[in-house]
Amino acid sequence: MKKILGLVGVALLVAGPAFAADMAVKAPVRAPLMPVLGWGGWYVGANAGWVGTASDGITNTGTDTGAGGLGNGLATGAIPTSLNLKYSGFIGGAQIGYNWQVGSWVYGLEADFDGASAKGDATIGPITVPGHVPQTTTYHRELDWLATFRGRLGVTLAPAFLVYATGGLAVGETKLGNSYICPTCAPPASTESSTTNQSSNTSAGWTAGGGAEWMFAPNWSVKAEYLYVDLGKHNSSIAYTYGANVSTLTSRANDTMHIVRGGINFHF
Repeated sequence: MKKILGLVGVALLVAGPAFAADMAVKAPVRAPLMPVLGWGGWYVGANAGWVGTASDGITNTGTDTGAGGLGNGLATGAIPTSLNLKYSGFIGGAQIGYNWQVGSWVYGLEADFDGASAKGDATIGPITVPGHVPQTTTYHRELDWLATFRGRLGVTLAPAFLVYATGGLAVGETKLGNSYICPTCAPPASTESSTTNQSSNTSAGWTAGGGAEWMFAPNWSVKAEYLYVDLGKHNSSIAYTYGANVSTLTSRANDTMHIVRGGINFHF
């Protein structure tokens, strides 16, 4: 009996560490905790989309000291008083911003700079009216670049999904051009450099809009955004001199635009 008990004791002594080791190997492993998504802090990113004018187009006004120049051509219908000329095209660039988060509310500041390839051209004529030789006018509009400095205020509908409103300062460069073509005028309009002009305008205005942003990974988000931009009214003026008479034509456009774009951000 004593021999049997001794053998059992030896077996337990030998098997105990092995059993403990086996238990340690088979102990359940806890899954790592998922990182908490947050919107606070710095971020940088890129954006791209579409820009198009929101205004109706161009209006023309003129002056004339005689009966054969730009002002008279405008009054008689040889030159249009208005035309629907818009521009649209690609816009894209980069942005940087900083967010603060308080509960489900997110507020912050964002600045961006975008280049644009958005142009529009029109040729009206030649138009012939009684008492006038055929006359043609051409027009050009363009957006070269746009920068905005905006505040943002949003709310998280889910920890990873943000909707926001935004607005602030907009600064951009637009171009407006016009010209007068009249080969049979006396003198021909092509002999006067003042009958062609293009004004380049760097101006400040305002912008407002909104968007939605999804944080698809702890440091990455994508967004879709709409902005309305108003950079004000701009003019381009040309002049035509015939004999002792001087005439002018001023084309005016309101540079308001719609922007629809998407973007991606990296959050630090």
